[in-house]
Amino acid sequence: MSIINFQEVAVRLTASRLESYLQASDGEIEAAVRLYDWNANAAGALHEDLGRLEVIFRNTVDNALSAYGTAAGWPDVWYRQTRLFPGRHARRAREDIAAARQRATRRGRRAEVRGRVIAELNFGFWRYLCEPPYLTSLWVPAVASAFPLHPSARHPEQVRADVADRMQRLHFLRNRIAHHEPIHRRDLSRDHGQLLELVGWMCSESRYWIAATSRTPQVIAARPEVANGEAGR
Repeated sequence: MSIINFQEVAVRLTASRLESYLQASDGEIEAAVRLYDWNANAAGALHEDLGRLEVIFRNTVDNALSAYGTAAGWPDVWYRQTRLFPGRHARRAREDIAAARQRATRRGRRAEVRGRVIAELNFGFWRYLCEPPYLTSLWVPAVASAFPLHPSARHPEQVRADVADRMQRLHFLRNRIAHHEPIHRRDLSRDHGQLLELVGWMCSESRYWIAATSRTPQVIAARPEVANGEAGR
């Protein structure tokens, strides 16, 4: 069995990338690299859970808005209803929808299918759909109903605020994972708990599914003992 030269590995990773890991490991290079490995493992486990959340979230919200449109007699899909995305605050959403439609149709070379467009709308789109400006146009008439198991399900304002809080935190976490940034100082148990809570507001069975298949609790429990970085945002 080969012996790892942690000094050489640290050089390749660079001091700047290892800085937070060294701080959490009292400057011990081997401990810092092992924490770096654990960070990658934790990121991978959480990425799996975030992927499940994203698919469930977008399909649940899509179904709620589609049902609302059908009841209202809209002649077209909800994401084409400009009345839902008025003003300057919705500019980003309109741009995201236009880009998603382009990708879904391969720039007009194939028919537009709603499911393909929904799948092309990224996590950020859904996260920003939870912001206060959409309360009246989306949440009160339709989106709040997508979270029937929220403890304040009868109050769209509270549902929106709580969902927005979870989505903002999880979007931030997802972006750090996507850019291979340190997450070892975050309270990952809290992140995971809020992810499960959010899914549970939509569907209890989906929450049980993610909880049963998630690697995250085991990975968190396996954090190297020598690394005692602060848990935080």
